[in-house]
Amino acid sequence: MTVKETAMTGSEILVACEKVSTEAEVTGIKRSYRSMEYSPESCIPGSGKRTGWGLRMVRNTKLGVAGEWGMIDPFRLVDKVIGSCRYGSEAVFSFPENSPEFDSPPEGDELKQMTHEQVRNYLDQLQEEVQKIHPLAALSARIKWGGNSIFILNSRGLSGSYEKTTSHSTFSVSLPSDNGLIQSVYTLNTAGSLPVKDQVIDMLMLPLQQGDIKSAGTSGKKNIVLSPVAFSLLLQAVRAGVSGKLLAEGASPLAGMEGRQVVGSKLTIRDLPGLNSGAANAPFDSEGVPTRDKTLFENGIFTGFIHDLESAAVCRTESTGSSGRNLGEHSKPVCTNLAVDPSVSGSVNTLDETGSGILVTSILSAGGSNAASGSFVFDCGRVFVFRRGEIQGYRDGCVLYGNAYDALSKTAAVGSRQYRAGTDLLPFISIEGLSVR
Repeated sequence: MTVKETAMTGSEILVACEKVSTEAEVTGIKRSYRSMEYSPESCIPGSGKRTGWGLRMVRNTKLGVAGEWGMIDPFRLVDKVIGSCRYGSEAVFSFPENSPEFDSPPEGDELKQMTHEQVRNYLDQLQEEVQKIHPLAALSARIKWGGNSIFILNSRGLSGSYEKTTSHSTFSVSLPSDNGLIQSVYTLNTAGSLPVKDQVIDMLMLPLQQGDIKSAGTSGKKNIVLSPVAFSLLLQAVRAGVSGKLLAEGASPLAGMEGRQVVGSKLTIRDLPGLNSGAANAPFDSEGVPTRDKTLFENGIFTGFIHDLESAAVCRTESTGSSGRNLGEHSKPVCTNLAVDPSVSGSVNTLDETGSGILVTSILSAGGSNAASGSFVFDCGRVFVFRRGEIQGYRDGCVLYGNAYDALSKTAAVGSRQYRAGTDLLPFISIEGLSVR
């Protein structure tokens, strides 16, 4: 389906809404992808296409939503939204009138024409690099890449569309050892190109380090170094806390904290929808409001919340172009590519600066955590004990717990290089005195 065909279908849906709504908004998504399942035993290519439509409309002052994937019947979709409006919330905002304006993405998109053979060669090279470090290690991977076409149209005259290519990759390395099979997993998303191989190697090899000793389990306050993968999970509290929706509901722990020191002064945290290499990049949000890069915390000082149209109306401010939603769901303010500035000096993994402590490379589960309040309980599985900046051994069954904002306020050091973790772009981070059991 071309952009022109998409616009025609969106217009048909809007026409079907004319007599039953005061305002309506249509979003369309077309995905065309290829995939590769890679393992020591086999290599399985795949491909597919998918088209979906979402509809929001205001009827009798109530806001309703619905969405469908596949072949679309405009009147069936409208009927679904009418049902949603019966139980919907009051519409406290109007859809925007002005169509978003933005620059075209830069040339040089490697993923657009990427073939299965090229991805197979990429993975073969990655396997060779892994086995240079650990000859017995085996690489498995799943990569899904392709194009996404996004379209929006509303009854007040707004229309906009854009295209981007993204990759979603999960890598796994298994290594036999005296203590059984050790496995490392790394998941990340990129736009425009496949993941940088040396960064993938760094993240996969880190949990495969084998010290000479098994450390006894000890509880109390410890110095903790979080890898970018583990750091990303801790930042879920920030993603929730900066949301204007949580502020509007009176539930944000950051309410009234604008302009105040909240996290460590070494931390500058940004939301970067304009990052071309970020998989969550977008020129406008899911309501058609232009996006912009935002600094959420500057040298530890909280600068303000992110808003969609609804939370902005409730909080009597303006949308920050931060609306996000899946088809058939209500909008909410969301972060896109979350990034933490690296240090300008120091080591990559902060072990030297920390001296002695525990290195956490991944988190098995976060059961019992509450992102809205900031409380966390992380089951880290195997962690690594280091002294004088060198890994000495490992420990199994480590659990970290506490409050994310309190933990981030104790940031002692930030790594000098950023790595991708999901859609985030993060360095290593060293935290003083985190609770361990």
